[in-house]
Amino acid sequence: MNDDERRAERAHREKLDNFNLQIHEDPEELPGQEIYSRGSDAVPDSDSVISSFSEGRENGGKNAVADQRTMELHRLRNREKGRKNKRFFRFVWFMMVLFVSLLLARYLVVGVNDMLAVGRDSLNVTVDIPQKATGKQVAQILYQDGVIRDKNFFLIYAKLTKAPKQFGGGSFQVSTNMDYEALINSIQSNANRVDTVKLTFREGMNAPEVAELLQSNGVCSAKDAETVFNSGSQNKSYDMLQQITNASDRYYQLEGYLFPDTYEFYKNEDPEQAVAKLVSNCNRKLTKQIRQKAEDSGMTLDQMLTLASMIQAEAADKDDMYQVSSVFHNRLSSKKPELMHLDSDPTTYYPYRKLSLVPENIRDTYKSRYDTYTVEGLPPGPICNPGMDAIDAALNPASTSYYYFCHDAKGKAYYAKTAGGHQANLKKAGLR
Repeated sequence: MNDDERRAERAHREKLDNFNLQIHEDPEELPGQEIYSRGSDAVPDSDSVISSFSEGRENGGKNAVADQRTMELHRLRNREKGRKNKRFFRFVWFMMVLFVSLLLARYLVVGVNDMLAVGRDSLNVTVDIPQKATGKQVAQILYQDGVIRDKNFFLIYAKLTKAPKQFGGGSFQVSTNMDYEALINSIQSNANRVDTVKLTFREGMNAPEVAELLQSNGVCSAKDAETVFNSGSQNKSYDMLQQITNASDRYYQLEGYLFPDTYEFYKNEDPEQAVAKLVSNCNRKLTKQIRQKAEDSGMTLDQMLTLASMIQAEAADKDDMYQVSSVFHNRLSSKKPELMHLDSDPTTYYPYRKLSLVPENIRDTYKSRYDTYTVEGLPPGPICNPGMDAIDAALNPASTSYYYFCHDAKGKAYYAKTAGGHQANLKKAGLR
């Protein structure tokens, strides 16, 4: 190759190098103009046109790449930011869960300790639970009296263990070292009650008087007691009550079966339970021997109690009971029309003791179904609740020929075989 050819080749190579160098420069420097403009009047040749088109495509591609790269950078930056935020929120959530868990754990520990009475001193406390108290009321009372430390945990325990929704009420002695189960059991059992009252029912008290004594001592209301007297709820438990065939003729079905004695009751006791104590005692007192003796005497148990109640109401003392019993027995056995009525004064206004106690609005027209001045033989039922002496006198009357008796103001008894003798005794007794 000669020198001219070498120079031409070198010039051509420099031109190519210059072209390659120009297309990599910044677009703002307009390299295309330098490539195809050797003079102000030069017209671009085909190479120049190709160079300008390539430059536009390259610029557009670079912009797209730059935008894509920017978007990618934003995406990567957002992803990193999101990761940091997630880590932060996870940390915050973990701390919250940990805090709540610690609080819950502490609550459970304190609650369980209270449930098991851990750390409580042993003191006897009397708590007063109202009738039909709810679990919430019981929890509040135990908390106020210092028996428990956490009333809410007590409520949770009561619900989980299905404790009663209502409690019977009363005054109970409990200890502060009792766990929840022992406390709930204690305030359901009458064994721990301290609000007890002892009542003595005198021989000869009638049903209204028994009800009034229960009410005046806070056991139950007289109205509730009288409702039980006539409800028949006790009948299924006792054969002696099932033998009563004229319940509708009586003022009080359980009259005569409310045995006079001393009993211990609870304040605000269930009326059924309170009345059952008296009836149950009567059932025990009327032994098999007594029932057989009544049958042998030609009387039902109820008739025997009715007669005993009249003896109890009439006699001045125990000895007088057997004499009075003989008069009633003699009359019941007599066939004389004038003796068919037992003429016992205490029956006249029953269930009232005397005329002045009859309600004023019915006093003028009142007629008792038990009045033995009009009723032949025994009245429909007992007129009071007799004691054992009167019962024994009814079964074992004295052997006399008396058909009449009366008593003076001091209780002295006068007996007579005839109506004339009775009228003389009435004068002696100051009754005429």
